[in-house]
Amino acid sequence: MQCRHYNTSWLAQALPGPVCCANIHRMSQPTSLYLAPEDPWSAPEIQTVKQVLDALDVTGEQLGPDSFAAGEGFSRHVVYAGCSPFLIMKPPEDGSLRFCHVVLHGPFARPRLVTGPNTVKPRCPACRARFPDWRERLAGWGDASEEARCASCGAACSAHELDWRGHAVSGRILVELRNVFPGEASPSDPLMQRLHEQTGETWRHAWAAYLCD
Repeated sequence: MQCRHYNTSWLAQALPGPVCCANIHRMSQPTSLYLAPEDPWSAPEIQTVKQVLDALDVTGEQLGPDSFAAGEGFSRHVVYAGCSPFLIMKPPEDGSLRFCHVVLHGPFARPRLVTGPNTVKPRCPACRARFPDWRERLAGWGDASEEARCASCGAACSAHELDWRGHAVSGRILVELRNVFPGEASPSDPLMQRLHEQTGETWRHAWAAYLCD
């Protein structure tokens, strides 16, 4: 299993199963800024989402069936904190994926959970206790063999309901803005507002590793 349309065998594969958790290998992973509906089960029309990105020039020329170059509006609507970063906007000659581009994922049959190298210990939505062993339990959550049961209060929920504090994302529709380090940038208000207006859904953002299908 490789990242779509690129030679990326060095990236680890997504975990199998109905939930399809993707926890790519932690060694020097590239990371992305993700946009997703607040409700992970929601699946607005992917073409409507693409039209919003096109209208704001976030996406440019098509690189593959679901991947696009960063458009002129990418750096306007991916808002970087601090000093101006050095952005790689074109594919490197070595074939690396470490450049700014956009990939649209979905709709999946079930929400897909994507974590990353900087994912923090998620918290129980009932009592706020942390799940210190979440990485060990991720495979079970991915094949739906177990619920996320809190050792502190005993509450059980799906992995999507845990509080990942913005360092994991889940959804049936995912917009992946690639080559963004966790906490380095966030989406602009106009981008999130336009997505809300055109899809009728409230959107959120998070950071996680590149998603491979």
